[in-house]
Amino acid sequence: MGGLHALHKMLIEHAHPRPKGVAPGEFLEIEPDVFAVQVATNAEEVARLEADLAELGVGELPLKDRIFPFTDHGAPAPTAGIAAGQKRWRDFYRARGIAVADPGAGISHLIMTEQGIVLPGSVVALRDSHTPTMGAVGAFAASLAGGTLSLFALGRYWLDVPRVKLVRIEGRLRKGVFGRDVALHINGALGQRGALGSAVEFAGSFVRALGMDLRFTLCNMGTEIGAMASYVQPDDVTLRWVKDRAKRAFRVFDTDSGFEYHGVHEFDASTLDPQVAAPHAPDNVRPLAEVEGRHIDQAYLGSCASGRLEDIAAAAAVLKGRKVHSEVRFIVTPGSREVLKAATRLGYIDVLHEANAIVTSANCGACPGLHGGILAPGEVAIACNTRNFPGRMGPNAEIYLASPASVAASAIEGRIASPLKYLQ
Repeated sequence: MGGLHALHKMLIEHAHPRPKGVAPGEFLEIEPDVFAVQVATNAEEVARLEADLAELGVGELPLKDRIFPFTDHGAPAPTAGIAAGQKRWRDFYRARGIAVADPGAGISHLIMTEQGIVLPGSVVALRDSHTPTMGAVGAFAASLAGGTLSLFALGRYWLDVPRVKLVRIEGRLRKGVFGRDVALHINGALGQRGALGSAVEFAGSFVRALGMDLRFTLCNMGTEIGAMASYVQPDDVTLRWVKDRAKRAFRVFDTDSGFEYHGVHEFDASTLDPQVAAPHAPDNVRPLAEVEGRHIDQAYLGSCASGRLEDIAAAAAVLKGRKVHSEVRFIVTPGSREVLKAATRLGYIDVLHEANAIVTSANCGACPGLHGGILAPGEVAIACNTRNFPGRMGPNAEIYLASPASVAASAIEGRIASPLKYLQ
């Protein structure tokens, strides 16, 4: 293979020892810029970690200044059991002088980029399946399948170098079609194993025209096609976004002109209508028109896929001057405090309240099925979640995934509906 991809160059820079080059399938010992850890609910796991560290003779954590603990699942704690587990984890970090993000800060992938902790060229280790979301800023962000103890004890972990696939998207969207519709369509076309074991780069005129919010949405979807990491090459849009956020110097890596992608997939966004992923898989995608009219009990806007300012703006545009259907619960969970503050300042939250939507604090909310909108058996939801697997938001319930605008339109009608008529 001629040349190196930008992601491979990042791994070389963070490897010990540092190789001159790498090839897919090789293993590298990596020291990350950021080791992010969830303030989880399992108190027993803390006890095991402390015992393991004591057995290894580890006192001071080697990555202490790069550890970023966050609380986004089940935050604030919805049960006494979850509260006890989170307290145990907070005590673990605070005893070691490590600050913990508060439970209203928002979802890890959003707040670490918003706060300039993850930047172009960063290598990020995080045990959360949607870690690739942060590749939107030009970082190598891969979910940890293992290696957590070695990061706590040694400050490094082993990683296999991925192949890189290219997803090139051209064209402009029709009215009523949004970036999340494109992500859903790609998910349906490539399937849950379409990029398994690989990294995926999103490029093309459509991507270049996107703001950062929808670039995050695309990179988030990489997880649902099996990608180890997602990536968008930093450009002026990226650099303007990170300029006032960066907490440290960063480096933009470029892909060599001779690099050969492991596969190239091309899409034309201009041909798409509103999309929906029907139960019970994120790649069970079809035009929304095929399921239009399906009764819903709940509409949900949030998650690391679609909990950003552009998403709330799209929903507010549909809802302005209208009301949520009397038999529908429309729950809106911003992805971060920054998003919530901006949406409030711009008047979107007032629109949602006037429409009788339920606006919550910033967190993962109902997406992982812990709180904030759990479904009763037999209920149907349309949502902007990452996934619609069986039991994801409640046992024996159905979840249809769609864009924020489609979710808002459905909340008005009490059935799955296209947003087009509300955007004239």
